[in-house]
Amino acid sequence: MITDSLPDSAYYDVEARAALWSAICIASNDVRSQFKVGSIRGVDGAEICTGVGVPDVKTWRLVEALSLLGVILRSQDATAGVIQVLGKTGPIDIREEGVVRQLWSQQTLGGERSSLGARPDLIVTSSPEPPHPGNAVRIIEAKCIRGLGTQTVRSEFGKAYDLQVATYLIWGFYSPSPKVIAGAKALGIDLQALGFDTDDRADLVGEPKNLIYRVVYAQEEARKAQRFAGALQEASEQARRKLLGPPR
Repeated sequence: MITDSLPDSAYYDVEARAALWSAICIASNDVRSQFKVGSIRGVDGAEICTGVGVPDVKTWRLVEALSLLGVILRSQDATAGVIQVLGKTGPIDIREEGVVRQLWSQQTLGGERSSLGARPDLIVTSSPEPPHPGNAVRIIEAKCIRGLGTQTVRSEFGKAYDLQVATYLIWGFYSPSPKVIAGAKALGIDLQALGFDTDDRADLVGEPKNLIYRVVYAQEEARKAQRFAGALQEASEQARRKLLGPPR
């Protein structure tokens, strides 16, 4: 059995995990029926379909899988032979607003300035070669830790800056504090809670399609806003004004 480091981790929220898996199964069926996708596979290469039990994987993997399917569902078109939603996959060709992009999961790349390695959960690129800072457009991360706070946000900011993306979205299984969410937004990071620890839990557990809608909507809104690119531009302008000094 796979366990997380904390005894109260998301791994033990059986209802939430079941809702995530049901949403993944529904979304997989939708992707296969709407797009040119041959196969969607999970653990051990098994085709994902309804009626199969929740796989024994860490919960962040389930969040990552649903996020990947959510990106595809919101695209205008998608093409892939085989999609491994619970592991390394890509490129998946997607078309957004008439522009062809590539979707990947669990790909390792070096930073623009530091050359330090990074392995984002999901990354969208502007060209089909393996992800690198020159083609990285946006990143989606899944965090299933309690007390997601300042240290994590600052660490993710550093990674986003080094990889030079326009959008950086973090899904939190547990809801971060309003202060942390506001701080992340000020840095250009979209920090979203899935909602299992809110009053929306019953709707998410009782109707997995509501979970799909939540993920799809938030990811699309973040994609269009490009908050991280805006934050970088604003920071650059502020630094320039400091160097130039007040107008004379």
